[in-house]
Amino acid sequence: MKTKFFLLLAFTLIATEIFSQTQIEYRSDYGFIRPESPNDIVLTKNVVFVHEGMTMHCDSAIYNAKENYFFAFSNINMYQADTIHLTGDELHYYGNDKIGELSGKQVILEDGKLTMQTDYLLLDRNDNTVKYLTGANIWDDKNTLNSKEGIYFIDDKKFLFLYNVELTSPDAVINTDTMSYNTKNKESEFLGQTHILTNDSTKVNALGGTYNTKNDIVFSDKRPQIWTKEQYIVADTIYYDRKLKNGYSKGNIYVEDTTNDMRLNCGSITLNTIDSISTAIIYDSSLVRQINKEDTLYFHSDTMHIVMDTTYNVKDIFAYNHCKFFRSDMQGACEYAHYNKKDSILTMLIRPILWSEESQLTADTIIMKINDKEVEYLNMMPNTFIVQNSDTNTKEYFNQVSGKNLMGYFAKNKLYYAEIDGNTNSIYFVWDENKKKKTKTLTGVNIGTSKLLHLYFNKGKLKQMSAIKNPQFYMDNYENIAENERRLKGFLFKEDDKPTKPQDIFIKRL
Repeated sequence: MKTKFFLLLAFTLIATEIFSQTQIEYRSDYGFIRPESPNDIVLTKNVVFVHEGMTMHCDSAIYNAKENYFFAFSNINMYQADTIHLTGDELHYYGNDKIGELSGKQVILEDGKLTMQTDYLLLDRNDNTVKYLTGANIWDDKNTLNSKEGIYFIDDKKFLFLYNVELTSPDAVINTDTMSYNTKNKESEFLGQTHILTNDSTKVNALGGTYNTKNDIVFSDKRPQIWTKEQYIVADTIYYDRKLKNGYSKGNIYVEDTTNDMRLNCGSITLNTIDSISTAIIYDSSLVRQINKEDTLYFHSDTMHIVMDTTYNVKDIFAYNHCKFFRSDMQGACEYAHYNKKDSILTMLIRPILWSEESQLTADTIIMKINDKEVEYLNMMPNTFIVQNSDTNTKEYFNQVSGKNLMGYFAKNKLYYAEIDGNTNSIYFVWDENKKKKTKTLTGVNIGTSKLLHLYFNKGKLKQMSAIKNPQFYMDNYENIAENERRLKGFLFKEDDKPTKPQDIFIKRL
């Protein structure tokens, strides 16, 4: 009983499979059967086959009704449900398996605006795919593509390209190992080593990502590298809209600007373009280095806001919160900084402080004119204060000058002359130095006021002061000066805030 049941079940399954296979329909103007092949019908003149929504035309064919297949020859045209159109020289089509092999000197697939040309295609109507294995050229109204192998998913209008893939769009040429391409939204996805060259000579290398040829958008989270005429950029993730000139980069970012000899490291960059202005917001452990033959400037802040034109020429740089910079001959810190490239003016606000060799300079506002990567002059206002530790062995004797405004002048980034006006005050410690014994003795303290002071520096030390307009000075022994008179009003000495090496710029001030 069980044996009969299983035989019946097997027969039912087989019968279901057989009867579910639709027989190929055909017609032609002429046909005949050869005695040596009684199952084959030779068809000629206006031959047409129809099978499950697919219509096929050819000049001649051999049809086997028993096995439900045909071989077609010459001027083959295949149409499937108003979607694809295939042409070629020879077709082997198997109705039971719903698989066709189309070959010829020029095998063409057309689907809407898409055209593909090869010499061999495998049509699988079970999953509605077309495969090629011997190379193909594909094009639409804007893009062309070729690869060694590929699959076209008819229902989804998607391609998967394999080996030696090259996509050419109006704006870029892309070479990769493996790529999928959506003909609907014009988006390409890359798998493996990918190279993109745009029409403005921008180069992109990545191990994977996407490129939309319609919107001209590039995305990769496989640590892509980008080369422009002026810059080299690498990051863990990059998104860039070339039409809108908007985008972002994230993770271990490095930017090299050859035009300005600048290097940037940070964790995140956001780029936006509105009308003729492009802005970049930089944050997360940002480090800017300006390379100089003599020295390198290191700069850090929590956030940087860079304003550029649409060709990315820098116009203004704004830095916010915990700004600090280091150069071997000058250091500085503030909470807000603005650099205007056209005028080469750097403005420092909110607790600004400079260290120029042995001098500490503070004011409410510090403005520097920078010429050829070196400070030309300095303007400080109001509440200007200069402090020097007169005896580096102790923290007791400080030369001090205060006033309203200061103008300082530099040579090779070294302060050599300054003028302070507006009710100036000064305290200057006088030493008797014995160079042979390398000792010095404090001989007195010079204290005074005036309307204007001229200050002269040599090798970083304050060497001479000239008081102009109503000078009032006196000299006395240090012991005779009251403790509260040894410091000018507003005195502060922030030695611990001074960066002594590049890494110190990341240390936040209290």
